Amino acid sequence: MNTMQNNQTIEPRSLLREFHQILSNQRSLARSAFNNLNSGQKRLLLNASGIEPRTTTIYNVDSQFTHAWEMNYDNLTDNEIDDLKKGLRRLQAIIDAFALCEEEDFKKETKKVA
Repeated sequence: MNTMQNNQTIEPRSLLREFHQILSNQRSLARSAFNNLNSGQKRLLLNASGIEPRTTTIYNVDSQFTHAWEMNYDNLTDNEIDDLKKGLRRLQAIIDAFALCEEEDFKKETKKVA
């Protein structure tokens, strides 16, 4: 378990890459790979795929609030599983675009007006 945490610290996108490879080749292994994504990675992937989280509205006497359920592979429909491939391609395009950037591209510039 500790080795897995160290790998995530070194390469945080590795689980997404691994999930893409599994989803493309063997859907039976995709279940455990998807469920092993941390909540931020899972939320990012679901958003990129256009998949809405499952929610329930809870009513109290004085108020109401919405509870979002944690998404697991078993909660996804067949169409949503297919949409995961689209989401992964979108994320990969973003990663590739940022890979071309350099550190100076992210520095804040202040311009003096004459």
